[in-house]
Amino acid sequence: MHKRKVLLMTVVAMIVTLAASQAMALVAPVAGSFGFEAYDFFINNILKGPFGAIAGVLSIIAGVVVMIQQKMVPAVLCILGGVLVINSDKIVTSLGMII
Repeated sequence: MHKRKVLLMTVVAMIVTLAASQAMALVAPVAGSFGFEAYDFFINNILKGPFGAIAGVLSIIAGVVVMIQQKMVPAVLCILGGVLVINSDKIVTSLGMII
């Protein structure tokens, strides 16, 4: 019975993978489009600007300090958060989160 379920799940996964539709990439909003002002302020001025750079670097430094204290879960979360803040513009564009 267990092998039958695994086989069925594998077949369904293969069908869903092979039947995938076309992927659409979204880009950042352009001047004059809906949400451009909010996107420009939050992403370009804050996250990509000095505030985002300082927050990302401080988060990574905090993660290293916490890692020295051998608290691994908070350390990994701090470092991951710092990397996410530093790369936030690329992440927002790749996920298509247009405001």
